[in-house]
Formats: sequence, C-alpha cells, structure tokens
Amino acid sequence: MSLVDLLKEKIEKQLAAYDEQLEAAQADAKAKKAKAEADVAGAELEEEFLSQINDLKDKIAEGQAYLNELTEAGEDKADEFKAKIASFFDS
Repeated sequence: MSLVDLLKEKIEKQLAAYDEQLEAAQADAKAKKAKAEADVAGAELEEEFLSQINDLKDKIAEGQAYLNELTEAGEDKADEFKAKIASFFDS
C-alpha cells in the first residue's frame, strides 16, 4: 500500500468514527429534547391542575360563606338568598 492509500484509509476511518460520534450525539440531543418537551408539558399540566384546584377551593369557600350566611339569616331571608345562591350553582 502506498503512503497516499494509508493516509486515505486513516482519514476514512477517522471520518467513520466521527460519523458514529455524530449519530450518537444527535440521538442523545433528540432524547434530551424529548425529555425537555415532556418536562415542559408536565409543568404545563401541573399548572393547569393547580389552577383547577385553586378554582375549586375558591368555589368551596364561596359555598361555605353562603351556607354560613344562610344559616345565620334563617328562614325569613331565604328568598333573598335564592338569586344570590343560584349564581353559585351555575358556575
């Protein structure tokens, strides 16, 4: 084999090694990107659930306030609360 052939072979082998490293790096980057996207999606989902939980807590507090107010007001003011409470059940 000539020196040129030996150098070409060495370069070709090095290029093949670089190709393998490139493929591995691309696969790793793709996996990390997918994980990051999943983490973002998970965080968005968690944020949505927390928002729903807070909305429900607010509704519970509102309902409890109506219940306390109605209990204190008694039968004579029950009609006054009907419209007020109707909006609570519609939400």
